[in-house]
This record gives sequence, C-alpha cells and structure tokens, in this order.
Amino acid sequence: MARIALIHDIAGVAQIQAKILRSAGHEVDQISLSQIGATWEYPAKAVTIPLRLLAYLPTIWRLRRGPYDVIHIHWLTPGIVGLGAGKPFFVQAHGSDLHLNLRNGVLRWLTRWILNQAKVAFYVTPNLLSYLAGFEKKSRYLPNPVDVSEMAPKSTPPTAVSRVLVFTRIDPVKGVDVIFPAAATLSRAFEVTALDWGPLAREYVRLYGSSVKFVPRVPHDVIGSFLQQFDVVIGQMRQGILSLMEIEAMAAGRPLITGIDAGLYPDDPPPVVAAHDSDAIVAAVEKLRNDSAEMARLSNEGRQWVCRNHGYAHHLEILEKAYFG
Repeated sequence: MARIALIHDIAGVAQIQAKILRSAGHEVDQISLSQIGATWEYPAKAVTIPLRLLAYLPTIWRLRRGPYDVIHIHWLTPGIVGLGAGKPFFVQAHGSDLHLNLRNGVLRWLTRWILNQAKVAFYVTPNLLSYLAGFEKKSRYLPNPVDVSEMAPKSTPPTAVSRVLVFTRIDPVKGVDVIFPAAATLSRAFEVTALDWGPLAREYVRLYGSSVKFVPRVPHDVIGSFLQQFDVVIGQMRQGILSLMEIEAMAAGRPLITGIDAGLYPDDPPPVVAAHDSDAIVAAVEKLRNDSAEMARLSNEGRQWVCRNHGYAHHLEILEKAYFG
C-alpha cells in the first residue's frame, strides 16, 4: 500500500478522497495550505501572494523530506508546492483555476508551468478538458465522488411540486441572471428557497428577498436531509455541466432542472430536465407540478446515475490507475 499526501481541499473532495483511499489500505496525510487573501480581488490579492508563498514553505519542506509515494494537489496554482518538493506530483483542476486563471497573464503562465511539470492533471467536470489544450495526454477525467447511501440513505420521490430550491452559488458563472427572474415568477405559485451565498448574494437578496426565501449554507453532513425538504431543485444554467451541487441533488433523489449540455455526456446522459432560459425553467417546474410518475423516474434514475458515475468504487479505480498504472 502507498503513502499519499493530499494537499489542499476544495468543497470537501480531498477529505472524501482520503476516506476512500484509507478504506483501500493506503496511508493518507491531508495537508492544508494557507489561504491568506485567497478570496480577495485583484489588485489587492496580489499583495498577499508573497505571504502565501512563504506560508507554503513548511509544506514544501515536509514533502521533500517525507517518504510519499503520491503527492496529489487540489487546485492548480498551489501546484507550486509540487514544484518545490522536487518530486513527481498530481494536480486536480476544479473549474475557476482553469477558466478564470487562464485569462490572467501571470496566472496563465504559472498554471501552464505547473501543468507542464505535473505527472497527471485530473479535471472534475467534462467541460474543463477544453481548457487543457496541449495537455490532453496527461489529463484524466475524475468525477467528484458522492456516496448516495450517505447523502440520503432513504429517499422517497416527491409526488407533486410545492417547494422549489435554487441550489447554486449566487455567481454570474452559474447563470443566476436567468435563474432568479424564473424564481420570482415561480414564487407566485410555489415556495421558492435559495442559498444566501456567493459574490452577488447581497444584491440578489435585495432584489428578490420579497419573493424568494434566502437561507444560509448548511454543513456538508446534513446536505442530504436539507435537499429532501424540497420537491424540485434548480441548478446552474450556464456551464453545461453537473457541478458537485447538482450531483448532490440527484443523489438525494430530487428531480433536477439545469442547463445541461448533453453533448458533454455522450456515453451516459444524466436524467435531468434541461432548461437554458427563464421561461424554460418556469415551464419545466409547471410540467412536473403534478406528474408524480416523471418525478419518480427522475428521482430513482438520478440516484442510479450518480452511483454509476460518481460512486466511491469508481473514483478509487480512476485514482489507483493514475497513481500506479
């Protein structure tokens, strides 16, 4: 069995990976990295970069001295600790570390340098492969791991729609300019809830607080029970993929309406309701309103799809093949 260092964490994925790898007999160390200024905007964020690099030095030293068989780093720019370690390393891209960072001259240079040096570059959603041009041979699709039995051990499909959840970060990249006009319309007939979370949260609470109920994010260990309070979930509308939040909604057995690009899932299309504008979102909810058979189908097939594509056994198989294959 191998000794593995998992560096940094995004959305709890590294924590789940540690659990999966330990269950297979591997020894895993989870190592956190400094986040000084990580949520700031440029140019203020640039001031913190030297401080963050200094804070990385103990981790680099630990990796250089430690007898690790695998060094696996989440998010691309922290891959600089892999460069400093002087050992083969794996990186995992999660989204913005590609499609946003590649727009910035310095970050683009650093990202491509890290990708050049990495042994394998994992990416978590199929759309990210288009940002890895030139690195296709070392790129591996690694869908985010979700355990259906943990997310919702028992799931009863909803039979009608009365409560609707907007389950996404309030961020332009998620298509919230499309989602919330639909949410306001739906609020005339349904109870609509959204998360008070994201860079546009304050603005959207001001604009839609009279029609949409905004609630805080919930801890990860109660997401399943939280989701099951609702009959239908509305996910992101702009990226064409299922992010971790959409996958969690399916795992909890909730019918999902989202802006899916079926062409990104040619081998096993996810059982979701596709919508790409406000009118389509409203029409999709209205169509499901009393269609208990369709809601049951989406609920049951969604959970099965998550098991096939995001289950722990599938995730472990991809990791071990990349690490040791």
